[in-house]
Amino acid sequence: MREHKTLLYGAHFVVIGFFFFLVQVLDAVLGGFPTAVFPPGLALKLTNGFFLAGAALTALDLLISAVLPVKKTLLFSPVAEPRISVGMTAYNDELSIGAAARDFLSQKDVVSVIVVDNNSADGTTQEGLAAGAKVVRETVQGYGACCMRALKEAMKAGDVICLVEGDCTFTGSDLKKLTAYLENADMVLGTRTTKELNTPDSQLNTAIHWGNVLMAKLMQLRFLTVRLTDMGCTFRVIRKSALEKIIDQLEVTGNHFSCEMILVALKNNLMVIEIPVTLKKRVGESKGVGGNFFKASVTAIDMWRLIVFK
Repeated sequence: MREHKTLLYGAHFVVIGFFFFLVQVLDAVLGGFPTAVFPPGLALKLTNGFFLAGAALTALDLLISAVLPVKKTLLFSPVAEPRISVGMTAYNDELSIGAAARDFLSQKDVVSVIVVDNNSADGTTQEGLAAGAKVVRETVQGYGACCMRALKEAMKAGDVICLVEGDCTFTGSDLKKLTAYLENADMVLGTRTTKELNTPDSQLNTAIHWGNVLMAKLMQLRFLTVRLTDMGCTFRVIRKSALEKIIDQLEVTGNHFSCEMILVALKNNLMVIEIPVTLKKRVGESKGVGGNFFKASVTAIDMWRLIVFK
């Protein structure tokens, strides 16, 4: 899959150029900035320079695409009698993990649920075991570390791997939606940004919603052959054969792991499809980004760095 980094960089230059255009407007409204702060004419030069650089990079990318077009292929590979193994992340989720594990264990074709306890100080392990799940402990702290361990453990039991959080925000019945699209994809992602499928009290507030959409569109701009609207949704399914190709390339232990997994999958030419899933209010207290604007901003910056530079 050809990457469009020149187009991505071009878009960034255009945005910076627009920023300096706004500086010009503000300068005119205020009657001019102090010369020591912003020399006369500098904003105009920067606006023109960044706009021209952005246009040049965009034209270069379009020229390369015209000379070296990418051939699109349709993947059609039905998964007959899938054996779904669920890797479920958990950190101090005593109140929710039992219900979440039972929900997914009750779904058709699910052969196992493995709860990864990321150093919980409560009864998460005991509740997971009582619900019929296998429980393993991941000592490296962090959302990404917990997800990677969940994927590795789930690979041992099935040919379709599901990754999901154990806080009851996601619903086991959505598995049939995700697996239905596997006949046309290597990995099927859930998206939480379809508001019709969110309960009013879910943690996806306006800022988190549009932040995820922005990061997703930057990723889409880099690869063009994929449509994305959410960079932070944990809920996904992936063929074991596809996961084996990328599992050793995953490194992020923090909250931007989901973004890295999507990026690595696309860099390895995996077919990725995104579909809407339901989102409910989490049970218990959020330990990740949740609705926290500061944490979300830090995670967004980490995602941006991955998308632009990795």
